[in-house]
Amino acid sequence: MAASVEMMKSDKVKTDIGPLLKRRYREHMAALTSFITKRSASIKRGLQRHHRAALFLIVSVVVIGLSSFFSQYIWREKSLRSLQAVNEPRIELIASAVRAEINRQDHLPILLALDADVQRVLANPQDSALLEQINQKLKRIIAEADTRALYLIGRDGTVLSAASSDPAEMIIGRDVRDRSYFLKAIESDRSTYLGVDPVSKRVRYYLAEAVTNGGLLGVALVRIEFDALEQAWARSAERVLITDPDGIVFLTSDPAFKYRAIRGATLPHLPTESALPNYLGAAGEPLDLAITQQRGTTSLVRLRIGDDDATYLYQKIPLLEFGWTIHSLADLAVVESDQRDGAIIGAAISALIISLLLYLVQRQRAYLAAREAGVKLQSEVTERTHELLEANALLQSEVDERRRTEARLRATQNELVQAGKLAALGQMSAAIAHEVNQPLAAIRTFMASTKIFLQRGNAKEVAKNLDLIDGLAERMASITNHLKIFARKSDPGRPEPVSVARAIEGAVFLIESQIKEAGVRIECDVQLDLQVLGYAVQLEQVLVNLIRNALDAVVEVKLPAIEIAARASGDLVHISIADNGPGVPPELIERIFDPFVTSKPIGKGLGLGLSISYGIVQDFRGRIHAANRPQGGAEVVIELPRLVPENVPREKAAHA
Repeated sequence: MAASVEMMKSDKVKTDIGPLLKRRYREHMAALTSFITKRSASIKRGLQRHHRAALFLIVSVVVIGLSSFFSQYIWREKSLRSLQAVNEPRIELIASAVRAEINRQDHLPILLALDADVQRVLANPQDSALLEQINQKLKRIIAEADTRALYLIGRDGTVLSAASSDPAEMIIGRDVRDRSYFLKAIESDRSTYLGVDPVSKRVRYYLAEAVTNGGLLGVALVRIEFDALEQAWARSAERVLITDPDGIVFLTSDPAFKYRAIRGATLPHLPTESALPNYLGAAGEPLDLAITQQRGTTSLVRLRIGDDDATYLYQKIPLLEFGWTIHSLADLAVVESDQRDGAIIGAAISALIISLLLYLVQRQRAYLAAREAGVKLQSEVTERTHELLEANALLQSEVDERRRTEARLRATQNELVQAGKLAALGQMSAAIAHEVNQPLAAIRTFMASTKIFLQRGNAKEVAKNLDLIDGLAERMASITNHLKIFARKSDPGRPEPVSVARAIEGAVFLIESQIKEAGVRIECDVQLDLQVLGYAVQLEQVLVNLIRNALDAVVEVKLPAIEIAARASGDLVHISIADNGPGVPPELIERIFDPFVTSKPIGKGLGLGLSISYGIVQDFRGRIHAANRPQGGAEVVIELPRLVPENVPREKAAHA
C-alpha cells in the first residue's frame, strides 16, 4: 500500500515538471528571439549610420577639394596681378637709373673738347708742365662729376692725359689706336661704345668726342661703369638683366647670367681687342627662357640653369636710345605662398561650413546630453568648490604661519645686526677712548695756557686757544654722535637713497683709530655720485665688518694695505674691499658667508660678521661674493642696484 502511494506521488511529480520545463523553454526562446531581433535592428541602425557617415565624409572631401582648388586659383591670379603691378614701376625705375647714369656724364666729352687747355695740350703733347696741369684738372673733374675715368687721346691713339677714380689704375701711355671708340670718334666726331675691358674684365661704356681746332687734335673720352647699379640690383628680390642689341647679357644682378645670350639671339661680332671669350658665348650655354603662360605685357617663363628649374614672372622694357633691353625675372615664391594660403583658406572655409552644418545636426542630441552632463557637472563643481575652499583655508593658514616665521626671522636678524654693531663698538672701545682722550688732553693743555694768557692780558692768544678748543670739542661731538647713530637699534622703515661715498667715509671714520694704530694704508677710489636704495646705518655696518676683517687679515703683513673702491657698472654699483693679507683658505672660500664659518683663531671671532653682512646685502636686493686675488690677499665685492646719479667726478684718496 505504501509502495503504491509512493509510485502515485512520483507520477504526479513527473506530470507537474513537464509543463514547467516547456514553459521555461518557451520563455527562453522568446527572450532569445527578442534579443536577436533587437540586436539585428541595432546592427541595421549602426550600418545605416556608418553608410550615412561614409557618404557625408565623401561629399565633404569632394567639397573641400573643389573649394581649395578654386580658392588657390583665385589667390594665384590676384597675387600675380599684384606682383606685376609692383614690378612695372620697378623696371621703369631701373630704366630711369641707367639713363640717368649715362645722361649725367654725357656732356663731359663735349666740355673737354671745347676746353682751351685741352686743345693746347693735344696740340703740344710734349709740354710736360701743361700735361701736369691738365692731369690735375681732370682729377678735379672726376671728383666733382663722380665719374670713373676721363681720357685725352692724341691723334696717334696714345693716351696723353687721364684721371681715374682708382689711383692704382695706369692709363696714361696706353695705345688705343685700334679701339672702336677711338676710330668711330675720328670718323664721325662723336661715338659711343659698349665693351669689356681686356685688363679689368669689366663691362664699360665709352662716350667719345673728337677735339678739333682747325683740324683734328685728338679725342676726349669719358668711361662709364655700372658696378653701383649692379650691386643695388643684387640686393633686390627680382633678377635684373640688360642685353645689348644682339641679345647678350652684359649687366645683371646675378653673375651666373653675365655674358650669356638669350636663346635665339645672334652672337655679336666684337673687335678682338675689346671682347672677352665668354662675351662671345664660349663660357656658357644660352639662357633658355621658355614661356609657359602669356599675360598681356608680361609672361610666366621657366628658366633652367644647371639642375635648377624655376618659374618667374617675366617683364621687359626697351632702352631705344641705346638699343638695349631690360629684363626682369620676379621670383614666384610670394605667389606660390599666396597660392598655398588660398588653398588652405578655401579648404578651411568649406570645412568650417561643413562643420557648422554638422554642428546644427548634432545640436539637438548634444543639448540633451549637455543637460544631463550639466547636472552631473554642477554636483562635481559643488563638491570641488568645497574641496577648494578647504584647501584655500589650509593654504591661508600656512601663509600666515610663514609670515609669522618671516617676521620672527627678521626680528632675529635685526637682533643679530644690533649685536654685531655693539660687538664692533665693544672691540673698538679702547681705540675710541684713545681717540677721545687725545682732544681732552689737548683741551686741558689749551685751558692751562689760556689762563696764563688771560693773566697776561693777551686777548689775541686767548681767542686763538678758544678757537682750537672749539674745534676739538666739535671733533669729540662728531665722534660721539657717529657712535650714537651707529649703536642705535634701527627701525628700517621705508628704504631711502643712501650715498655710497658717505657710507664708506662713515665706516672708515668709525675705525680710523684702529687703522692708525695698525699702521695700515687705506687707498680709496670712490665715485662720489653713487647712490643705492636701502638703509645708511646697515650699509655702514656691512662696510665696518668687511674693513675690520681686512684689518685682521693684514696684521702680520710687513706693508699692510687695504683698497676700497666703488664704481658704477651699468645698472649696478660695485663696492670692493681688498687686502694684501694671506687670503682665505681654499676650503673656506665657498662657505665664507655661512654662519659660524671663520678663518680666525679660536676666541677671535664667532664667524657671524660676514653672515650678517650677507643678509643685509640680500635685503638691499644685492649680491656679495669673495675671492682670492692673483697677486695675494682677498677681495670682497658687493653688487647693489644703482639709483640714477648726478654727474660728479671721481675722487681718489689715500689714507695712512
